[in-house]
Amino acid sequence: MSYDLIVPNFGLVMPQFVVFITAIVLSLADAFLPKRLQFSWLTAISLIGYGLGIVLLLDQRGKDESTFYGLFRADGLTVFLTLVILIAAILTVLVSANYIEDLEGKMPLGEYYTLLGFATLGALLTASAGDLVMIYVGIELSSLAVYILTAFARRRETSLEGALKYFLLGIFASAILLYGMAWIYGSTGSTDLDEISRNLQAFISGQDTIDASLALGMLLLIVGLGFKMAAVPFHFWTPDAYDGAPTPVSAFMSVVPKAAAFAAAIRLLVQGMAPLRDDWITLVAILAVITMVFGNIVAIAQRNVKRMLAYSSIAHTGYILAGFAAYRVSDTFTGSETDNQAISSVLYYLLAYTFMNIGAFAVLAWIQHRGRGMMLEDFNGLAARHPLPAAAMAVFLVSLMGIPPTIGFYAKYYVIVALLNSDLLWLAIAIVVMSAISAFFYLRVVAAMYFSESSEPETNESRTRLLDVGILAMVVGVIVLGLFSGSIINLAGEWSSALTLTAQVHP
Repeated sequence: MSYDLIVPNFGLVMPQFVVFITAIVLSLADAFLPKRLQFSWLTAISLIGYGLGIVLLLDQRGKDESTFYGLFRADGLTVFLTLVILIAAILTVLVSANYIEDLEGKMPLGEYYTLLGFATLGALLTASAGDLVMIYVGIELSSLAVYILTAFARRRETSLEGALKYFLLGIFASAILLYGMAWIYGSTGSTDLDEISRNLQAFISGQDTIDASLALGMLLLIVGLGFKMAAVPFHFWTPDAYDGAPTPVSAFMSVVPKAAAFAAAIRLLVQGMAPLRDDWITLVAILAVITMVFGNIVAIAQRNVKRMLAYSSIAHTGYILAGFAAYRVSDTFTGSETDNQAISSVLYYLLAYTFMNIGAFAVLAWIQHRGRGMMLEDFNGLAARHPLPAAAMAVFLVSLMGIPPTIGFYAKYYVIVALLNSDLLWLAIAIVVMSAISAFFYLRVVAAMYFSESSEPETNESRTRLLDVGILAMVVGVIVLGLFSGSIINLAGEWSSALTLTAQVHP
């Protein structure tokens, strides 16, 4: 009998536990702190809690263990994705503080930070899940909090409309995902991911075709996850939800739910259903090319920059799915360099996307503080009035497009290399072509900032120190993390290598 069967290893869950305590403390502080102290105290509690979670991750490096009867797994994927999610949460707090305090009719800051904490916690649980039940609980915890955050600007009809559409489609997707998990459980007799992998390997040994129940379960899982990551044709909620939500919420939901969805996809398909790789990889590749083509083409027609970034987010889902499609499995399921390269390219892309996409939304929030709108015309002449924010926006958009030496270039480069090593030349070409097309709508914003004159006076001038710090940090991250991309991609590959191993799971 394993020791974990008697005494669970609480040391493995300390980063997640700290985030949970942070959310509880935020709720209590909101109830008892005087209004005049809430802005500084609640913001500080959030930043300290997420920062402490990152510090506690240092103790988990190099581990590949599980606890709580296999529900929770501490391995390289957990560490890397927990780092990405906590960085995204910190950046969101920096973007949110002044926005929630000054705009949108004085929205309750304590409730906002508490919901943000539980949304972050749900994503962390998904990233560290070793069991179907934990994956579902984590996704739903995060999703329910994000549904409410989307409607947080409740005085705006667009916010309520976007949240309602997100919620209604979300519950259908959750039901589909759960139904798929039920079929997988019924076919394999287990909810433990490593046990599912072993049972599938034994089940399909010597068979030329996949069992119908497994095929149905696999299809339902991909459909449910496709909604969570905003892949076409499961993307219908995305533009309205992004446009209607408060801008910091749009930044958060463009990164953290997406990271949680890809974490669930890696856990389910790579860790749990690797023996069926030849069956699900074709679906992933088709979704990837359809998603990137649709997102980029529709983004061209958008004059609202916030909606443009929503369709851009859909396109980047396609790029990440392309990296996922490069995954290969060796006959012995011991992993190979190509296996690790595909998964590490996905992890690196998620890190890159965190900095450049939250950064772009952060500049949108900064512009809103100055009384401007989100239309393309509102960016006219921004560089003449405010050269530093305009330069930051240009850096983020150039990175999203994939121009060196930014982190966005290296993110696409590693995905393309993984595809070429997996003989998926057509998918690599699709990324290059779609990136070239995306230059039109990204550079159109840059041209408006630098080459057009503004005819509208600014109606407000706010002090946004935290937001300024956040934008500066993301600009530095976009450039520096791109320059040191080799070390990060090697680290991601090292930490993801355990996924292709049939690891021993402690009870």
